Amino acid sequence: MDLQQKIRLMSRLANFEKDSEKDFESCIFNASTPKGKVPILKLMQTTMCDKNCVYCAFRRDREETVRMALKPEDVARGFMELYKVGKVKGLFLSSGIFGNPDFTMERMIDSVRILREKHHFRGYVHLKIMPGASLQAVEEAVKLADRVSINLETSKEERLKGIAKGKSILHDMLPKIEYVDRLIREHRGKSQISQMMVGVGDEKDDEIIRAVDYLNRRFKLSRIYFSAFFPVKGTPLENKPAENPIREHRLYQVDFLIREYRFSYEDLKPILKDGNLPLDTDPKTAWAEANPHLFPVEINTADYETLIRVPGIGKETAKDIIRRRRENRISSPLDLKGIKNLSRILKYVLLNGKSFYQKELSF
Repeated sequence: MDLQQKIRLMSRLANFEKDSEKDFESCIFNASTPKGKVPILKLMQTTMCDKNCVYCAFRRDREETVRMALKPEDVARGFMELYKVGKVKGLFLSSGIFGNPDFTMERMIDSVRILREKHHFRGYVHLKIMPGASLQAVEEAVKLADRVSINLETSKEERLKGIAKGKSILHDMLPKIEYVDRLIREHRGKSQISQMMVGVGDEKDDEIIRAVDYLNRRFKLSRIYFSAFFPVKGTPLENKPAENPIREHRLYQVDFLIREYRFSYEDLKPILKDGNLPLDTDPKTAWAEANPHLFPVEINTADYETLIRVPGIGKETAKDIIRRRRENRISSPLDLKGIKNLSRILKYVLLNGKSFYQKELSF
């Protein structure tokens, strides 16, 4: 097997080894980075792993997993071959944990160091930090990469013990996230993210949102990713039903509200039903419907923080509304011509003291 065939296979495996065959181009994806959308090669350093996480395609006891490893020199060379022909502009490097976590981290760090020093690659690199890695390894990863990630997997320590024995949120992951947080505050352009599985256990959205609220308030996370559980053949959970992807989407929306719109867990708690978010309504609309005493708001006088909590109004729309009302008082929907989601917004606002909700709009 030549190097590009190995890179292709390891890239496909990095996408959680779903059973469908993928061509090489499909293993390259556009990632949201601090530098905008970048075509990324998502790659595994090795698929060998000593861990036995019950949901993971790379768990130690799974016989179906193809076990391979790439040398640091091969990772760097294979990536640069793709970079030079313009197929990729960045690298996301992950790995199974084989032997000591620092041994795995050392090989990943060496891969990036070769890219930086030998090939003079100055583009985007995202390194996943292995559970159990030393602070020295974490520091080296932050120095070399633009973004690092420490995946929490789930929202509570006791749940993690049930699905990923040998890992610890309280004694390993959170202290590492805090350490990275301190490091990236000293380096402009660096960032960190985390990820949680959704539906791998019987966790409720309530506890996930509590964790998201804490992480966003406490640390400088660029975002939290959510991964809806899907069963993998050859694992203890192969017969467990896949999680509804809409639930994953609602949690992404909650993370955005907390991170960008200053919502809190306490704000969102009233919209939870039996501990879970409604699947048929986005959380911002559900929050507005649960707080009828706050609406409608007068669009001519509401401050920016109030406007961005109106369903349908985002940050740029709020700025646009404020700009328009400085020029002329907003008295009818015609004064909001060109505003996105206008029919939705009108349900929650007054225009110069009048409601235009459900009235015909004709421009």
